[in-house]
Amino acid sequence: MNFRSLYRNSQIFKIALGIAILVVGYIASVFYKQMQSLESSVNLITNATETQLELERVLSIISIYETNLRSYVITKDNSYLEHRFLRKGEIEMNFIRIKKLVANNPARSKDVDQLKRMIDYRFALFKETLLLAQSKNPGKEQLVAKLKESSDFTESMKTFVYKTINAEGDKIKIHNDNHQFELQDSIISAFLLVILSLLILLLSFNKMNVDINELKKANDDLQFLNHSFNNAEKIAGFGHWKIDLETKLYTFSDNFLRLLGVDPNKFEPTIENFSKHIHPDDVDFVIKSHKESLETLEPTSMMFRYILPDGDLRYIRSVGSFTRNSKGDMIKTGVNYDVSDQYKKTLELEENNKELKSINEELESFNNIVSHDLQEPLHKIQMFISRIEAKEIDLISDQGKVYFSKIKLSANKMQTLLIDLVNYSRTIKGDKVFKETDLNQIITQILDDLAINIEDKKAVISAAVLPTIKVIPFQMEQLFINLISNSLKYSKDDVNPIISIFEEEIFENEIYESKIISNEEYCKIVIVDNGIGFKQEYSSKIFNLFYRLEKDSKYSGTGLGLAICKRIVENHDGFIQVSSVPGEGAEFAIFIPRNI
Repeated sequence: MNFRSLYRNSQIFKIALGIAILVVGYIASVFYKQMQSLESSVNLITNATETQLELERVLSIISIYETNLRSYVITKDNSYLEHRFLRKGEIEMNFIRIKKLVANNPARSKDVDQLKRMIDYRFALFKETLLLAQSKNPGKEQLVAKLKESSDFTESMKTFVYKTINAEGDKIKIHNDNHQFELQDSIISAFLLVILSLLILLLSFNKMNVDINELKKANDDLQFLNHSFNNAEKIAGFGHWKIDLETKLYTFSDNFLRLLGVDPNKFEPTIENFSKHIHPDDVDFVIKSHKESLETLEPTSMMFRYILPDGDLRYIRSVGSFTRNSKGDMIKTGVNYDVSDQYKKTLELEENNKELKSINEELESFNNIVSHDLQEPLHKIQMFISRIEAKEIDLISDQGKVYFSKIKLSANKMQTLLIDLVNYSRTIKGDKVFKETDLNQIITQILDDLAINIEDKKAVISAAVLPTIKVIPFQMEQLFINLISNSLKYSKDDVNPIISIFEEEIFENEIYESKIISNEEYCKIVIVDNGIGFKQEYSSKIFNLFYRLEKDSKYSGTGLGLAICKRIVENHDGFIQVSSVPGEGAEFAIFIPRNI
């Protein structure tokens, strides 16, 4: 972003104002800290001076004490020893005052403690020297040595005390130097604040001139935008309107009036003039709903009809809601859409739905015919076939017996076809009530139902533990019956059928319709057999209605079994896949969603 674009951004001046406030606050804080620093300097100087005075007093007392002791040693006059305990008490009071003065300075407190220990040791030397001087036979050399030791220790004490006082003086000097630096810094900050304020003032004045030009340009752009919006209304087939609840004045857009079929320049925007174009059967409802909304301030949404000047009838959807303008007045704004085309399509859709309902009713009638009317004569045919076979079969010629066998086979095929048609119809139209179902119970029941067929085929069926999922129970039962029956039907003549049923983990590379599926989403149940199999190229065709891969008469069927399986799985929002190799058997994989 270049400088010119930044300059045109009004946010820059808000930021500049914020910076100026921060600078003022910074300078104020600098002054406040300087006053605190000055007060701290005064306190420091006062404390240092008083500490120095007290230390000087301590040294003075020690010096007096030492002078009196030396005088006593020389003169043996006891008057020099008077008040020595009082002077020691004065030192104790001095130390109490010194401790208070350096209480906030850990380093100085440590020095004072060290000095106290030195004073105590000095008084011990005083005592030792006094006792030596008061003894009956004091050794001169011994006394002189003790006096020298006392004098040397006193000098070391003075050196320690003056070192402490000088350190305090150095700190005061450093603090004064810092104070001068801070004062100079505050003067510079104040100067910068004045310069910055003048700069902001000049830029703001210049920005006012720029804003006037921008406002003029924005006004031109707004006019162009209004023109573009009017064109957009015309293209999209809608118009907007509004009413000011304070002035009761209406405003209609040009395209709003075009939808009425009138000239915008010759139409006075009033509710009375607008109502003349509403269909007579709708006008009372529209005006009443609109006026009620003006009282309750509730949004409106309604559909009504226009009658255009040429007599054409148009269907209009109108929506309106309330807001406040910049003056705080309540405004109702709305949009009218011409939905004639959509409405006509809706009517066509309703007609199509009626036709579809009629077709469904006919399909239901067909199902009833298949389930009852066709079944009854077929049952009679089969009944008479069984009676002839039981009592009259020997009276029929050999050729007649062949024909009779074909009649019986055709009747059985017809019955199977009717049953499969009814089952397929149930998968399309049946109630889809999902329940938590234990698939192991369904498999157990199916194996019991197919026990005779399994025994005849000498089949070996192994079923692993299957999950409990939400399914349509009777459809899931039909699914497994069809698949297991298929495996039994299409088994090899010289090989006992082996059928395995189990749940298999879904691997990461499982893809269906370009979507990766997972164990969290789907349950995969596999049925594998060792039957005759088929070519993989037919894997999608075998699920088509009435498609029979094997034409050999020994494999009976209608071509509906696998179509029913596919429909059942789709009813569960799942899918079914099959893989096979001729002569090696087939593997059906059923994918059922875990959460339906």
